Amino acid sequence: MLSSMTARTLIVGGGISGLATAFFLKQHNPETPVSIIEKNPQVGGKVRSVQRDGFTVDWGANGFLSNVPDTLELAHALGLTPQAASPAAKNRYLFKHGRLRAVPTSPPAFLSSDLLSPVAKARAALEPLIGKASQHDESVHTFMQRHFGTGVANAFAQALVLGITAGDAKKLSMNALFPRLKQLELAHGSVVRGMIQSQRAAKQSGQAGSRLMSFEGGVQRLVDALENRFQNELVQGDGAVRLQKTAEGFALTLSSGRVLTGSRVVLATPAFVSAELLQELAPDAADLLRQIVYADVSVLGLGYARVDVPLALDGFGFLVPRGERVRSLGVLWSSSIFPDQAPDNQVLLRVIAGGMLDPEFALLSEQEALDVVRRDLRLSMGITAEPVFVEYVNWRQGIPQYTLGHAPRVEAILAALQQQPDLHVVGNAFHGVGVNDCVRDAKRVATEVTHSGGGA
Repeated sequence: MLSSMTARTLIVGGGISGLATAFFLKQHNPETPVSIIEKNPQVGGKVRSVQRDGFTVDWGANGFLSNVPDTLELAHALGLTPQAASPAAKNRYLFKHGRLRAVPTSPPAFLSSDLLSPVAKARAALEPLIGKASQHDESVHTFMQRHFGTGVANAFAQALVLGITAGDAKKLSMNALFPRLKQLELAHGSVVRGMIQSQRAAKQSGQAGSRLMSFEGGVQRLVDALENRFQNELVQGDGAVRLQKTAEGFALTLSSGRVLTGSRVVLATPAFVSAELLQELAPDAADLLRQIVYADVSVLGLGYARVDVPLALDGFGFLVPRGERVRSLGVLWSSSIFPDQAPDNQVLLRVIAGGMLDPEFALLSEQEALDVVRRDLRLSMGITAEPVFVEYVNWRQGIPQYTLGHAPRVEAILAALQQQPDLHVVGNAFHGVGVNDCVRDAKRVATEVTHSGGGA
């Protein structure tokens, strides 16, 4: 039997992926020894919320969807009570041709929408008749163009990915970023027919519709609960700089010079960090990890007196396709989604800017970024007043981009690591960028580690 020292699992990275991996390992076997190494003083990675002056600003993800059970189950196991977004959050908008326009959510609304020309609507209406499946990987824009026509692709494809990855719809992989839609296409040919069949099956099985969920105080409550669970297993403020193989397992050298040993290692770090740590042990995997590029993203939380915001704020917010005069990628009406995120008689807006199509935004100073965003809010929402609250964060290399070939690239990374069966990778660079995706991937890796003996 391995000693407790050599049986230890070293988890590098204390974001949601690393913390959830530790939790699921302990679920498999409470006696499993783990150490979680986080280079920053605070755990959670980009799952972070700031509470100040009565406002709650999520720095990264603002919640998770209820139609995937993994995060809900994790929250309940931690004793947390999630809250659902306001029903008004189902309303979405695009800033197009100088004003906000409702995104259609039903066929009648689609046919009456002024986002599309009559010709574009007619072409899109033919999709159930002419839609065909393709086995090839293709960009999100190409997929939408092939199924619904150029008008729909130009109107919606870029906005769709801006809200998820801040990326370029003409370069991002449909297969990797929207696997469910791709599966519907492969099963039914027509995406519309597939969605109708899927909705019908959900109703027959009694499944409720998906809702955005979070917690009072922001999504960081999930991280806080995990941190409390693993206080004795956390190594904070000391990053990993070198990973080596030893006779009994692995040796992990930290920036302080401290060396930790364990029988198994889980890298829950960004792809470019994992690549450096794997260079000695798995150079092929390291080379592939370096091919995963990241977008710089800026987030600004702005609080206003309610009387200073002319719009009703009856929805989730809006996205901005490129080519409009507004530079920001989108604006979330945070206090309409979760009303407790702003004090009474005030509102919170969360602006997302930068991304792959505007990398220069990340180079702006905080004041320059605020000036740009205030101009955008004046143009798009008619807000001229000074904000009463400002929170700013600049995420350099913030969101991984699932470019064409991403799925086979990930398969090749995992195949290369099979030469090191006690070495694993987890996180939002592989199978989805959302909180649900990270939690689900953590569950996958915890099961792999346990079945290989790491939880025994």
